[in-house]
Amino acid sequence: MKKKLGWISLISVMAIGLLASCGTKENTDQKQTNDSAKKESLTLSFGAMPAVDSLPVYIAEKEGYFKEEGLNLELNSFKSPKDRDAALTSGHLDGANTDLIALSTYRQGDMDVKVVSQSIGTFSVLTGNDSINTINDLKGKKVGYAKNQAPYYFLDEALKTHNLSVNEVGFEEVPQIPVRVELTLNHKIDATVVPEPFRTIGLSQGLKELTNSQELGIQSTVFAFTNEALTNNKEAIEAFYRAYNKGVDYVNDHNLDDYYDVLKEKIGFTDDIKKDVTLPKYVHAKQIDGKQVDNALNWSKQEGIYKKEYNQKEVMSDLLVK
Repeated sequence: MKKKLGWISLISVMAIGLLASCGTKENTDQKQTNDSAKKESLTLSFGAMPAVDSLPVYIAEKEGYFKEEGLNLELNSFKSPKDRDAALTSGHLDGANTDLIALSTYRQGDMDVKVVSQSIGTFSVLTGNDSINTINDLKGKKVGYAKNQAPYYFLDEALKTHNLSVNEVGFEEVPQIPVRVELTLNHKIDATVVPEPFRTIGLSQGLKELTNSQELGIQSTVFAFTNEALTNNKEAIEAFYRAYNKGVDYVNDHNLDDYYDVLKEKIGFTDDIKKDVTLPKYVHAKQIDGKQVDNALNWSKQEGIYKKEYNQKEVMSDLLVK
């Protein structure tokens, strides 16, 4: 009888263990299902520009890195900063590749947008006038650009490094970048300010570069997100940056031939200028130096674009600060 009771006890223990094991497996499976569903539910809308800043974003989209991070990214490409700004301010975007001067206009309009990271934007001063060899030579000459935008800010800061101001340089309003390059080539204006790929296009056609923003350490392009997205969709933005960093690694680990199709399709590079292309060294996403933000927003206040009190903590997110 005792032997029979012993077997019954053993069977009971085994049954309880089996049930516990099944329960643990079910809980684990359920957790994995919940985590997977949570990961797949991440959505974000982002506005990119035809600029080298956005290359890692376009690479990440092409290579499927956003999906790898469980992010359903609605990536919108804009040809015009005005169209990008309209989409952002109307609530159709959670974030965008933008600049600090544009940021000041958002905030002037009571839109709560914060800088999350720097981007690798470059502005160059190009000339086709043989008598102009340095920034100093621009005094009294006519420069084409769009006023109260990031290129104008860069030009003003570049002139200051040579003790000049924009008031000592002639000005012609030319909003369209390709037109600015064409006017410079045809000697209708003496110089202009352009980003890539128009820098390389201009140089390949005989223009010369007087200086550029990387050379002078002037940074104004950023990735910014709305405070609402940063508050309510933080995981999606973190997933965005993990994918972005994979895009950076891809660019740094591959030859230009491997992704030149992206530069052509998304940014406007052409086969004719491929041999002249020099891209910046891309780095993993990090917050921009606060001094750059201070300089840009203080300039914006001086120009009457931004008229409110400025607090650096209000416009810079600490999402990437570890």
